[in-house]
Amino acid sequence: AVVSTQSGHYGREILSSKFAGNVFVNLIGTWAESGYQRYPIGGLCYYLSPPETIGHIITDPIHAIIYIVFMLGSCAFLSKTWIDVSGSSAKDVARQLRDQQMLMRGHREKSMVHE
Repeated sequence: AVVSTQSGHYGREILSSKFAGNVFVNLIGTWAESGYQRYPIGGLCYYLSPPETIGHIITDPIHAIIYIVFMLGSCAFLSKTWIDVSGSSAKDVARQLRDQQMLMRGHREKSMVHE
C-alpha cells in the first residue's frame, strides 16, 4: 500500500508541475519545495501522505486520522483480496482437507449453514 501511494504521489507531483493552475489538479494536491525535495502541502495527496513528525500529528490530527484510516483500510482490502485469490480461505482449506480425506476431530461433514 505504501509503495503504490508513493508512486501515485510521483505522478501527481508531475501533474502539479505541468498544470499548476488547474482546479482539479489542485484538489489532487499542491506541492512545496525544500531543497531538492518536493512534498505535498494540500489536497488529497497531503492527507494520504504520512505525518512527518509527532509534532505534525499534534498540530493536524485530522491528517493523521485520515492517513491511519486509509492505510488500515487499504491493508485490510489487500489482505482480504489476497486470501480470496490465493485459495487460502477457511472454506478452501476445508475443501482441500476433505478432498484429501483427512478427518478433523470435532468437525462436521456437512455445514449447518445452507448455501
